Amino acid sequence: MSTKSAVENPYYYGGHLSDPADFYGREEQLQDVLERLHKRGSTSLVGERKSGKTSLLYYMVTDTAHRLYGVGSEDLVFVYMHPGLQIGGPAGFFRGLLQKLAEQVPSAIVDMPEEADEKEVEAALKRLAPRRLVLLLDEFQDITSRGGFSSDFFRILRGLADTYDVCFITATAEELRDCCPDELVSSPFINIFATVRLGSWTEGEFDQFMSETSRRSRSPMFACKDEIQRLGGRFPFFVQMACHFYFDAWRRHKELTTQGRIAAQHCFTDEAMPYLERAWGRHLTAAEKATLISLAHDRECTGQPALRTLEQKGYVLDGHVFSSALNDLILRKESSGEKLLPELSTSPQGPVPKGIWMDRTSGDVWVDGKRIHDLTRLEYKLLRYLYENANCLCDKYGLVEAVWSSDYIDKVDDPRIAKLVSRLREDVEPDPKNSRYILTVHGRGYRLVS
Repeated sequence: MSTKSAVENPYYYGGHLSDPADFYGREEQLQDVLERLHKRGSTSLVGERKSGKTSLLYYMVTDTAHRLYGVGSEDLVFVYMHPGLQIGGPAGFFRGLLQKLAEQVPSAIVDMPEEADEKEVEAALKRLAPRRLVLLLDEFQDITSRGGFSSDFFRILRGLADTYDVCFITATAEELRDCCPDELVSSPFINIFATVRLGSWTEGEFDQFMSETSRRSRSPMFACKDEIQRLGGRFPFFVQMACHFYFDAWRRHKELTTQGRIAAQHCFTDEAMPYLERAWGRHLTAAEKATLISLAHDRECTGQPALRTLEQKGYVLDGHVFSSALNDLILRKESSGEKLLPELSTSPQGPVPKGIWMDRTSGDVWVDGKRIHDLTRLEYKLLRYLYENANCLCDKYGLVEAVWSSDYIDKVDDPRIAKLVSRLREDVEPDPKNSRYILTVHGRGYRLVS
């Protein structure tokens, strides 16, 4: 963080960080990404909205990051692209790439074509050699969801990776496979990526941020770090927001009085609430909401699969809802009578015409209106777990814990799980070879579609 006057508020939460001196943490993630670059590997950055993905990409192209992590500018050329910059379709994408490349290495581009295609890009990459291109694609889901980008386009990208050692770093809010159309999920392009997740700062990263920014701004922020963590957890965006209002209170009164702290907390809550409301309404699954509701009431949630996901995303910290503001939001919604979760039937309302249904009282299982009698104990436990997490991804670890117990985490392998899923499909799927209800999410787990 650059040295600033004590009068100027140094805490910024309105957008991405462009000054590398303002960037903190993410050392493990940066190490993972840059080590893969040395091995010519591509990376998918996955993190919640406002988790700092864009700031990380911007930092990654700076000389500061290259010096710290031993990246040689003589070996790699970093190009950042955002889908909102008039990319349009493949021709716009390739032209935008060539324009960005020309800004850094003019000798790689002879003539800028009006309509660019992969041939012009290949020619530029040949002139760029022996240096290699690293292409950073922000908000990559905006590209995968557009109709103008066919599977042929992504085959071209895979060809660039194979032939010219181009490395890709994508940033998405969801897993790459979950934000791609079906035909792309099974494409060779997706297979070259490893996933690196952005959640909360570690405790050490949070302490470093509080200590360094306090020292540089000559403010008493570090003395308030426990209060700030209760407000923003260790989620960088919300930590910056909380610090911003605490700094304002200190600057206004020349000290942090009790009244000033309370005012800062109110300002934080008012500012953070739209973001928290949006996250609750749009970005959390029913299982994740149920877990957060339990945590808001201090109930034990150990072993719930959604808990692990919430920890990865940054919504749960040290076994608690990450922010007191989100905790209060949940309790306030509940006390007002607002329906926080969809209601599930506990008994049949006449014949169930389509889908899988379980009677939570008797344990009876119905498929397309017909009762199923022949499930084994393990098949039943697997179906119950999938049913209780309907429409949510269930990963290997959650499945093993639910069906066999946590003692078997390292003993039950993927083929054994797949075999049990196959047996269950034989009993509940109308056509087991073309599953309608129990879907495989390749490389990640299974999902029951309600």
